[in-house]
Amino acid sequence: MLKQFLFCLGLGLSTSTAHAQWVYQPIGFASTQAAPLLFDAVDASTAWGVNIGASSYVAPQVSRTTNAGQTWTVSNLPVQTSVSEEATSLAASSATSAWVTTVNVNGVGGRILHTTDGGLNWTVQSSATVFGSSASYPGLIRFFSATEGVAVGAPLSTSGGFEIYTTTDAGTTWTRSTATTPLTVVDENIAVTAPSVVGSTIWFATSAGRVFRSADKGLTWTVALVDSNVELTNVLFRDAQNGLALSLDDNGTNHRLFRSTNGGTTWAPVTYTGPLHGAALSGVPGTSQYVSVGANLGNGDQGSSYSRDNGQTWVAIDNTLNHLNVEFVSSSVGWSGGFQPIGSQFNGGALRYSGTALATRTDVALQAGLEVAPNPAVGGCFTVQATSGRPTSVRVLDATGRLVHQQAWPTAAALSLDLSREPVGLYVLEVQAPSGTARQKVVVQ
Repeated sequence: MLKQFLFCLGLGLSTSTAHAQWVYQPIGFASTQAAPLLFDAVDASTAWGVNIGASSYVAPQVSRTTNAGQTWTVSNLPVQTSVSEEATSLAASSATSAWVTTVNVNGVGGRILHTTDGGLNWTVQSSATVFGSSASYPGLIRFFSATEGVAVGAPLSTSGGFEIYTTTDAGTTWTRSTATTPLTVVDENIAVTAPSVVGSTIWFATSAGRVFRSADKGLTWTVALVDSNVELTNVLFRDAQNGLALSLDDNGTNHRLFRSTNGGTTWAPVTYTGPLHGAALSGVPGTSQYVSVGANLGNGDQGSSYSRDNGQTWVAIDNTLNHLNVEFVSSSVGWSGGFQPIGSQFNGGALRYSGTALATRTDVALQAGLEVAPNPAVGGCFTVQATSGRPTSVRVLDATGRLVHQQAWPTAAALSLDLSREPVGLYVLEVQAPSGTARQKVVVQ
């Protein structure tokens, strides 16, 4: 599944340029055909990534930064290249401690690997009794704290459930879940992207259009059907009740989106507008926002966007960068693993967000002093005046959330804008300042 996902990405290589909101950071993997499909951000300074080959096997390496991506350290995982052992999941709890799960693509089994020194040395935590069967391998690992975690493996039979272990001592010992877990359906697999965690609750999506949920750190599980006709790419909850499930359209950009308002018990399809991307979702801590990202699969899905209305409307952040995953640690800092293709090379790297588009705090003074005239704007030309506050930039979005204009705000109090090349209709003006954002609707006639 992992290799197939990146192989599809290779079909759509196109040169990308960094958007002002995101900064591309080369990582320096040994292979230029590798990209960090697995990624985990710890905080604004620290993030980890694990690479996978784009169209053929590449020995996985671990990348880590502790200085906001100014430099990245790359180290090797102790994998068995003779059986093409590759990574399936990554979980980091600090700048020094992380876990990677693996599968032997050309052999049998898989392992749990743990480092406590930033990736220099790794210990094997799986054993003859933990993912020890010839058909076993861990496909997902996540930690709720520095010591409490859960690992979920592929079902051992078509009539069984997922193989699940929990730990309370950072993986020194793993205990098989004795509770009856929901049965899997034929060929059901765990989604490639990271699970979602809120407090003691974890959710993960599957290829059979279902979402599994545990409210007790992996001890017991329930399952809900989202849509049996889709393969889910990602599930993301921004709090204990509200979440989105995403299904990638790898032949186009008509991705499927579903919403739950009761913790994942039931799901409903979302009819959305704007540029929703299909690779992965993230919540934005401290806000009710979601962020979606995508990469060019030959379908033009590269870019990122955000939603402030539970997925109904998506607003562009960028439409040029290739994102494989995403995780925000605040409204001003987010990370994604991606790539910047040059010719036939992937040049896998990180993308770090440090923009202002996700700031939701309203600058009361700026909002009170914001004036637009004429409004309606006949011919699309109008003047924006800020009689108070300190604006730094302005964005104009159309009714679908598409970004149609963006520029810095000069020191003058008034700014003239020209939307004469845009269709008539309703637009939203966003004026941003260090202390918040002000918004005003503008009608172009």
